[in-house]
Amino acid sequence: MDSNKDKPSILKSTRLSKGLTLEIVHEATKIPMDALRAIEEGYSVRILSPFYYRGFIKIYSEFLGLDVGEMYKQYGLDQAPKPPVSTSRIAEQGTGKIVLLELAQDCISFIFKPKTLKLIIKVIGFLLLLLLLFKMGGCIASHMHKKAVSPKKHPVYFEQEDKINVHKEAGVDSSITAPPAIKHESVQAQSEDDKVEVAVRAVKDTWIRVKTDDRVVFETTLSKGSMETWSADKRIELSGRNLEQLDMEVNGKQIGFLGGGERRIRKVWITKEGLTVKK
Repeated sequence: MDSNKDKPSILKSTRLSKGLTLEIVHEATKIPMDALRAIEEGYSVRILSPFYYRGFIKIYSEFLGLDVGEMYKQYGLDQAPKPPVSTSRIAEQGTGKIVLLELAQDCISFIFKPKTLKLIIKVIGFLLLLLLLFKMGGCIASHMHKKAVSPKKHPVYFEQEDKINVHKEAGVDSSITAPPAIKHESVQAQSEDDKVEVAVRAVKDTWIRVKTDDRVVFETTLSKGSMETWSADKRIELSGRNLEQLDMEVNGKQIGFLGGGERRIRKVWITKEGLTVKK
């Protein structure tokens, strides 16, 4: 854009003669202050394209009541611009911003109305209730699934003094008289159904680890009075503490306790032939 510093600015002199400041012109025309100064002083602004420069001169000239064509000649803009100047587009942009601001204000005022706030709170509460019900349903379904797949534990039968007592896994009377302890290292108990089976009852808390065919299937504390049963194809191995305090049945044969108070057993092997203990 050519500089017009040496040419007297009719726009500036006319504004001054009318007693107007640049701020007043800016408020009335919405032309940026830096653009107004550039037009009056006759210098170019890099960010101001010829299209907007010509449009601002037209708006400024019409605001001051000057001939637009003469002002174009004053600034060397007497040739038709490419593309044609459309001052209405500038006005539309300003109007569009105002419309958007009004829409935003209307939306905010609508949201913060008491009725609208109550509705929003109800919707949020309903969604939270649905979420809570969904989580509760998931917990109940998970609990039912675990209950359905939990293994069934059968009662263990112990023979003593020609009587058969049925003990369940919970609520066992720990005062039941225990069979006498065995003192030898192995017991013959031949399996009749080609399976290795063992049933134990703890008369005191006993930590026990159980392997069936070299696979760990139980490793925790067997609480006082509780009972457990295991079976295998070839061998069952019991290890842990206080194994001598376990009342045992091997391959359907009542064995009793594996030792007295002075006897400490750390490991027991059970096969189809019977039981072997290791101190």
